[in-house]
Amino acid sequence: MTIKLWSVIGNSQKLDGGAMFGNAPKAVWSKWLPVDEQNRVPLACRALYAEGVNGKRVLFETGIGAFFEPKMRERYGVVEAQHVLLESLASIGVQHEDIDAVVLSHLHFDHAGGLLAPWQEGQVPSLLFPNARYIVGAECFARARAPHARDRASFIPELCDLLEQSGRLEIVRDTHTPTLGTDVRFTFSN
Repeated sequence: MTIKLWSVIGNSQKLDGGAMFGNAPKAVWSKWLPVDEQNRVPLACRALYAEGVNGKRVLFETGIGAFFEPKMRERYGVVEAQHVLLESLASIGVQHEDIDAVVLSHLHFDHAGGLLAPWQEGQVPSLLFPNARYIVGAECFARARAPHARDRASFIPELCDLLEQSGRLEIVRDTHTPTLGTDVRFTFSN
C-alpha cells in the first residue's frame, strides 16, 4: 500500500497575538512573529491531502475558507476573499468533487470553514466536497452542537445541520471509521 501526501495551503488569517500565545509574554513571541498595527499575527491554514488511504482520496482539515461575508472576514483577519484551498487543490490536479473523505479535528471555523462554498451576497451557506464523507469525532461534534460560552463564536451556526442533512456525516466513536478502515487511527484529546 502506498499513500501519497501533499501539504496544501488554504486561506490565511491574522488574529490577536495575545490570544494565540496565551501566557507567553509578547516580548518573547513577538521576536519570532511580529504583530501588525492591530496586534495581530499572520497565521496559515494548511490542510493535508492524501491519496491511497484505504483506497480513498482524503483531505485532513479545510482551514478557514472564504465563507465569511466581508465584514466578518475583516473582523477575523481573513486575508483572501477567494477560496485558496480549492485553488491549491486544483494546482495539484484535484477538484473538491474528487475528495472521498474530509477529516476534521474539530469544528471551529478556522478548521472547518473551508467545507463551505465562498460567500456570495444573498446565498445561504452550502457544503463543498459533494462526494465526501465528513468525518469528525463524537465529542467535537457534541461541542459544536452545544458550545461553551467561551468558544461559541468559534463555531459556524449552520454547519452541524448542514453536515447532518448531507447524509454523509461519519461520527468517530472509536479508533477507526468505516470509510478509512485501519489506515487511520483516531484518538481524542482536549
